[in-house]
Amino acid sequence: KMNRALLGPLSQDIPEVVEDYLDDGTAVVCAFSRKGSLLAVGCSDGRVVIWDFDTRSSVRHMVSHVQTVTSLSWSRSGRRLCSAATDGTVVVWDVAAGERIKAYRFEAAVMGVRIHPRNERVFVACPLKPGPVIVYTDRPDDQAIVPLTADDEPDTPLPVLPGRKLDSAVAVFNRKGQQIYIGNLRGKVLVLDATTLQITNSISVGQCAIKGIEFNMRGDVFLVNSTDRTLRVYKTLDGSFERRYTDLVNRVQWRACCFSNTSDYVVGASAKEADHHIYIWERETGNLHKMLEGPHESILDLAWHPIRPVIASVSNFGYVYVWSVNYTENWSAFAPDFKELEENVEYIEREDEFDDVETKFQARPENIEDEPVDILTPEIIHFASSEDEPLSEPELTHIPSAPIDDAEMQEIAAAAQAAAAGPPRREAQADGGDRKKKKTERSEQPSRSRTKRPKSTSSRRKSAPAGADGAAAAPADGAAGDAAAGDVIGDAAGYDGDSDGESTGAAPAPPDAKADGDAVPMSQ
Repeated sequence: KMNRALLGPLSQDIPEVVEDYLDDGTAVVCAFSRKGSLLAVGCSDGRVVIWDFDTRSSVRHMVSHVQTVTSLSWSRSGRRLCSAATDGTVVVWDVAAGERIKAYRFEAAVMGVRIHPRNERVFVACPLKPGPVIVYTDRPDDQAIVPLTADDEPDTPLPVLPGRKLDSAVAVFNRKGQQIYIGNLRGKVLVLDATTLQITNSISVGQCAIKGIEFNMRGDVFLVNSTDRTLRVYKTLDGSFERRYTDLVNRVQWRACCFSNTSDYVVGASAKEADHHIYIWERETGNLHKMLEGPHESILDLAWHPIRPVIASVSNFGYVYVWSVNYTENWSAFAPDFKELEENVEYIEREDEFDDVETKFQARPENIEDEPVDILTPEIIHFASSEDEPLSEPELTHIPSAPIDDAEMQEIAAAAQAAAAGPPRREAQADGGDRKKKKTERSEQPSRSRTKRPKSTSSRRKSAPAGADGAAAAPADGAAGDAAAGDVIGDAAGYDGDSDGESTGAAPAPPDAKADGDAVPMSQ
């Protein structure tokens, strides 16, 4: 907030326009890593694509699910990722290697998954049956899955809610993983102790089913999305109600919701068909600050960047749209006397504009000593209060490209050299050698047409008709004929020998008129 005053009263820190879009498969859900350098996208065909958000390039394609991915969750270090799908499986991924660590199968489709913020070997999943469970990946398989209490009144039948479309509860960890928040179909948010798994608090939202629960970056408040077309903010400390947000005009349902990176705004994605509308409210006042209108495509999911004012929204066409601030160049901020011109203006130089002016420097006092500067110890810049807590392993912010082994590199180099050299020349040389050998053999055989050819055949060559295949008569120059004799072989050659052994330069005779039975080319 201190830096915000320096930007000026008219500066905005919320997205306004679509800057780019990501297209690699049919996207359904998305989730940013803790630093926002990586974006995980779940597709309808079961693939999980990892994008480098700085370069906007896909760096990993991980395949294990066979149906639509419904939820994604990053670990705090960014090295593990959990994905849930409608095929009833939850897969734990090694993001750096792009490999599956372990997969868990449930009785029904899994609609949500969240990794423990401080222990990446623990996560909660929300299958349709039997309900929310907590999974310990470091335990044996028979003790790994522990069911959670999703209802404080299990014997009471569920109320008949109009327009209810959900069949399972929602379970998430708070920011430090000390508690588990479960939203059920009765309109209540149950708070469980993450160690004992006992209910410590119950927050009543209303006669509506809970669709989603999201915490802000600080973890002091959480946002509840329910089926009564209203978003509500509650305080984490005592569960007290803070404010509600809704569209009083259109009364639309909310497909997804989240906080901004500074927790100053509340964001909701409209669930209306063929409308890509994103509502942004001011959290303190509850006023609608801006509504972003995108293409005529429904929104399936959205996520706000953890550090920057950037929103990633997923459309039902499978695209991930990137919303950012529309920056304008303000050159007067660098030079107060700067003026923007619409057209070129002739500049008149002042007489003393570039004259050398001697600058007088004040003498430095001699009693001041230089302070030593530490250039070896790196300064760690914390972007969140949780940076003070140590990580179990180094954080993964960027994924390097996959290395290429020597054998594959040699194949690529050989293919590039072959493409640059064109067709192979060995075959051409061998073919030319064979034709030269045939020419030598033909020169050693006596030929009546060669011995009785007239000395001057220029007039006959000009008037001679073409052969059966359209080839013109051969030239009379003997030297040139020896050099080009190997270029025409087989049936394409003309025959200049007739029954009386005299060369006339006429069209070649048919193959059955040959005396020796071999196709001997004409000597040119």
